[in-house]
Amino acid sequence: MAFPLTSPDSPFAPNDLDGVYLPQEDTCLLIDALSSVDLAGAQMLDLCTGSGAVAIAGALRGADVTAVDSCPHAVDATRLAAAQAGVNVTVAWSDVAAVEQTGFDLVTCNPPYVPTPPGTETSAAGPSHAWNAGPDGRVVLDAVCAVLPRLLAANGTALIVQSELADVDATVAALRGAGLEAKVVRERLIPFGPVIESRRELLVRGGFLAPTSDKESIVVIRARRGPRSKREAT
Repeated sequence: MAFPLTSPDSPFAPNDLDGVYLPQEDTCLLIDALSSVDLAGAQMLDLCTGSGAVAIAGALRGADVTAVDSCPHAVDATRLAAAQAGVNVTVAWSDVAAVEQTGFDLVTCNPPYVPTPPGTETSAAGPSHAWNAGPDGRVVLDAVCAVLPRLLAANGTALIVQSELADVDATVAALRGAGLEAKVVRERLIPFGPVIESRRELLVRGGFLAPTSDKESIVVIRARRGPRSKREAT
């Protein structure tokens, strides 16, 4: 599959993406889900932006985009890629929970979501900060679910991509518990990549994988905030 925008073969790719998560199938699935949202003039926030591929896709469709990542390499790569793509993207170095701006019409997120049993933190070469997500894969996902109601404007939408290994039902339940409408809107079955393969034995032992599995399902979950209540409006 040829990946858009900031893939190594793209004219928009920075020359040096060392230490940055390159666009993969989950990136493409999230970009595909953008087609369900009217982005013309929308205020968009891309959390865990990585290479900036999703942020740039939103900007190319007319959104006013802010991109955030806690990795300084990702911040630099996104700024460069946006400049090469000829779009304006405001890029900030920040943890998810520390984002202060609110009122976004769309929030997108491709967070770290790979379960990381003790001893697997360095089991695959690459920017491990982009996929290692704690023993159950939910360290960042839970933080995103908690902060979304504050970040979204009235009638705002969020699109989150994750693997089934990090418990899709738990994400949907957390979003609904936070007062948002939530459901799976995209799904794709993909072969295991090098990260999962490198820690397969421990993931099987931990109950995340069946011993014969060689594929995982990745999904996009859409969450929506309703109109502001009278209390919020005052």
